[in-house]
Amino acid sequence: MNPDQVIFSTKWFVIRESSRGFQYFERRGKDSIGVFLVRKRTEAPGHYDVLIRQQPLCIDNTEIDGMLKLFPCPITGAIEEGESPEVTAVREAYEEGGYTIEVKSLGHYVVGTQTNEICYLYYADVTGVIPDDPPQDGSYFESISRNEWHPLDYLKSCDYSACQIGYTRLQEVLP
Repeated sequence: MNPDQVIFSTKWFVIRESSRGFQYFERRGKDSIGVFLVRKRTEAPGHYDVLIRQQPLCIDNTEIDGMLKLFPCPITGAIEEGESPEVTAVREAYEEGGYTIEVKSLGHYVVGTQTNEICYLYYADVTGVIPDDPPQDGSYFESISRNEWHPLDYLKSCDYSACQIGYTRLQEVLP
């Protein structure tokens, strides 16, 4: 089998065309993770809140009152070379949320029809856990992002596909 033809390439990504004429985007070695941190609601037994990470979106640089507009998502991150998706999820949960956790898998999905990137989804119940201050990675991106707790149903209204997929899968696994 011949490798797909490279149409355009930078040090960060490649655009390829398959032998059947399909073009797709390939982010060099950067599959990703999404982590849903949940906690039981004390005032509503059997219900959960989820940690939402409000962060900028690279394709929408809208400013509101001099600040970039933020978009809701779970804790996310790129899988570093030599790291497993699970290790990345644990690292990112601490880096962005301050939580030291063990994760449980919610499966994975292909990010889009014109990309070969896979997003691995995880969750952890952090009910009663007091987080450390998140160390973050020092980037401007993370410095303007913020964490908020919302009822689990909030995920249904998010535009980010990981939120909607995560909501469906969390419904299947949470008691």
